[in-house]
Amino acid sequence: MLRTCVICCALGGIVSLTVGCNLSKDTKPVPTKKDEAVTAYKSQLGVLEKQVDDLKTKADKATGDDKTKLDAKLKDAIANRGAAKKKLEELEKATADKWEAVNKEANAALDDLKKAVKE
Repeated sequence: MLRTCVICCALGGIVSLTVGCNLSKDTKPVPTKKDEAVTAYKSQLGVLEKQVDDLKTKADKATGDDKTKLDAKLKDAIANRGAAKKKLEELEKATADKWEAVNKEANAALDDLKKAVKE
């Protein structure tokens, strides 16, 4: 009787270990909302940085009044790009409880950059 009880307990332990263990090698962490926001922000910032570069090229080629206007627009766009990059760094470093507020600020900075490069 004791032997049967010991064997049953041992089998129960083996079964629970087998069921409870996840032996799969595919244990990628699930991206959080913060991770998704950072990825989307980086993507949008990349597109806008290209637009700033295009604006710089256009300003370099322009002459006269157009050059003055484009240089002023470029200066504003570069300042906004710097602010947007800084907000990206803050967003990446933000803690789980504060990232949403930082995300709103970062999106505002991104909107300012969009307005600066808009033609």
